[in-house]
Amino acid sequence: MIRGSFFTTDNELVFIEDPEDLAQLVQRKIGYEAAGMVRELAQKATREAHIANTDLRAYESELSELQMAIRELEGAPEWLEAIARRDRLTKANRAGLKGIAEKIRGLLGFT
Repeated sequence: MIRGSFFTTDNELVFIEDPEDLAQLVQRKIGYEAAGMVRELAQKATREAHIANTDLRAYESELSELQMAIRELEGAPEWLEAIARRDRLTKANRAGLKGIAEKIRGLLGFT
């Protein structure tokens, strides 16, 4: 929110604490229609800020999910290299490979 004080062209010191203060000043100095425009712009700014904040929260949530998925893959490259050096795969190795494949698919689903 923007707050402040300033002098008008007729040297009146004005303090603005919220959008309605500005609208009232515009109504006094310019007129009712201009004040209506200021109120409409303030409402639009509030709506747009709400939409932006909602989008930001969604992006942050998605980023958090991606970070968790990536952390789950820590150590996987070393484990895969150890598996690659073996002659045979055990059931546990196969299950581990399947789990890594599923995690990679999940990460690719975010793109």
